[in-house]
Amino acid sequence: MTKDAKGIQVSQLRELTQLKITRVFNEKWIHNLVSHPRPQRPGLGLTGYFKHIQAGRIQIFGKTEAGYLRSLKDEEKQRCLKNYFSLKLPGIIVSESIEPEPDWIAGAARYATPVLVSELHTVPLVSRLSAFLYQYFSKKIKLNGVLMDIMGQGVLITGASGIGKSETALELVNKGYQLIADDVAEFYIDSNDDLVGRANEIIKNLMEVRGLGIININDIFGASAVLEEKKLNLVINLEKWDPKKKYDRLGEDNLYFKILGLEVPLINLPVGPGRNLSTIIEVALRNFLAKKSGRMTYLEARSEALATEPPPAAPGREEE
Repeated sequence: MTKDAKGIQVSQLRELTQLKITRVFNEKWIHNLVSHPRPQRPGLGLTGYFKHIQAGRIQIFGKTEAGYLRSLKDEEKQRCLKNYFSLKLPGIIVSESIEPEPDWIAGAARYATPVLVSELHTVPLVSRLSAFLYQYFSKKIKLNGVLMDIMGQGVLITGASGIGKSETALELVNKGYQLIADDVAEFYIDSNDDLVGRANEIIKNLMEVRGLGIININDIFGASAVLEEKKLNLVINLEKWDPKKKYDRLGEDNLYFKILGLEVPLINLPVGPGRNLSTIIEVALRNFLAKKSGRMTYLEARSEALATEPPPAAPGREEE
């Protein structure tokens, strides 16, 4: 889908299968631009209170809005529709296959506003549309690495080229975990302010493994081995073992990786001969989940044990 710098066309929303759009009225203006990431239900806007009605937001009509308009007398309804549509809205989507009345369509046409009808109930319509628009308008960043779902957690495996990211990911897929993106993952912030990663459409389901070339994970392991997108919970960075470097041996370091202004927990794993990285990553995930659940780690247990130990006896004295 081509991104317009000023917004997204209503015609592009019509193409989204998840919105279940069945009919379009005033199609002449279907190329109007939506420039705001949140759809809007007019609410009091239909009564004449326009303070919070924003011109760039796609409008949603449900049973409440339709019922209110049908309750008005003709003269009052015409005045209401004229004032509302004069705000020059990009478009209206009517939920639950509600049939738009002719005066709604005519009023929208006078102000170049397309009217679409969806089969969805109002709540899922707003939810799905919000999710899509937030992804579309959100700032995005592409990062090198392999993004996976491991034990229900979104994990980005990073590291220098050739260090074994894809081979490790392949082992993890073979153990039953899911691949989201290999080589490059694209991240955006969704409507819940969560960092979500997904693959570029061109390389979706594909993995490059040295010696095998490019393989299709979906074809080899089945649809259950791949995932569309995932909230990012942890970054694991693979780095070449350096005997001169001092590594964290007790798990007391709290490191973070910043992406789009959000901090994600980071674990650095040295790569050396004989290390089974897929197993170490699994254990790192189990330890990470234990910390999240509040269970005591080795370092905390050790500190508590030291705090409760009786002080040593003074030198040269024996206990009676």
